[in-house]
Amino acid sequence: MIRRFLRASSGLATLEYVVGAAVILGTLVTGLTAWNNGLVARLQELVAQLQGVR
Repeated sequence: MIRRFLRASSGLATLEYVVGAAVILGTLVTGLTAWNNGLVARLQELVAQLQGVR
């Protein structure tokens, strides 16, 4: 059954789509996490500056 799946071109194409989607989603999650961390750091810096004005 596994050999038949590996020989079938549609099965291999499906597997390639799944792996490609996983890579794309992983890249998006990593990018959004980094962007969010930078945004949080910038907001904390702005709050600290505002607290220093008082």
